[in-house]
Amino acid sequence: MSPVKLYVKGTCKTCQRAVSYLEKKGIDFEAVDILKTPPAKKLLEKAVDAEDPKTAFNARSKGFKEQDIPNATFKTKKEVVDLLRSNPDMIRRPLLARGEKAILGFDEADYATFLR
Repeated sequence: MSPVKLYVKGTCKTCQRAVSYLEKKGIDFEAVDILKTPPAKKLLEKAVDAEDPKTAFNARSKGFKEQDIPNATFKTKKEVVDLLRSNPDMIRRPLLARGEKAILGFDEADYATFLR
């Protein structure tokens, strides 16, 4: 089984809940600071929803507001991925990864399904 990585920001309450969930379930994982070591481009491509790429953004981030993401039009998923890679604080957190699969945010049911 591929190792589990959880990309987090230390001050993020949702990230803290995800860490707690994984620990409680006894899942071995590596916590990675998303700002110091952003997810690889390939991993972000897996996590970003092609149908609604704006869900990959952290709506509370400064960059989200400054760049007016709610009103932005993205022609390609690549545009979104490139923007997120250059501004990792705008990535919706946490990002849970195993192998080449990844999901954004934290939901217990989604994590349970993802980690099966």
